[in-house]
Amino acid sequence: MENEIEQIEKIAWQIFQNKLQFTFKRELTAEEKKGITDEESYEYYRQEATKLYEKKQRAVNNKKYPIIDVPASGKRTWMGGAYCLCFVYSKHSGNFVLRGYVKEVDEYLKKNYTHYFYNKSLWHQGFNRDIWGFWKENVGLFKPSKRDKEPKIVVRPYTCSYRVKNEMSEEELEAKTFKFKRLPKRWIPEFDKL
Repeated sequence: MENEIEQIEKIAWQIFQNKLQFTFKRELTAEEKKGITDEESYEYYRQEATKLYEKKQRAVNNKKYPIIDVPASGKRTWMGGAYCLCFVYSKHSGNFVLRGYVKEVDEYLKKNYTHYFYNKSLWHQGFNRDIWGFWKENVGLFKPSKRDKEPKIVVRPYTCSYRVKNEMSEEELEAKTFKFKRLPKRWIPEFDKL
């Protein structure tokens, strides 16, 4: 329990410095740090750190999926520099996790697998962002949107985007649209129709 509180405090301090873009020229003494962390407004950073710590713990405790480490190429690139945990739900290979940098993980997935959808959890400086995707370029997973007043996750072909231009009738599009309250944690036969 003490270790958990210590970890949360470290994460909260990191979030505090990142959000306010503070860097100290020297290490603060315990009294100086206590003066900052005892403020009522600092509680926000503790709450954010607790959420982040719990999310990391769930990822660590979720050992039911095999983990594949994707080696880094060693080449510096502008894109693909974020560390990534990619949860893959595959038709032929079951569920598994890929660990590595985004660019290498994408290349590994495209080279070795077909018929899958994934959740890429990108991590950088203690913050994360989730990206859902499908193995086909012309199929998208759309999160619930207040603007569209759609309370469910929608899986459907793109109708018109920079990637692909689909000339589909409304009936065809409706037949290939699937709505989920939560995405399934496995491949389902309906995805073969897309």
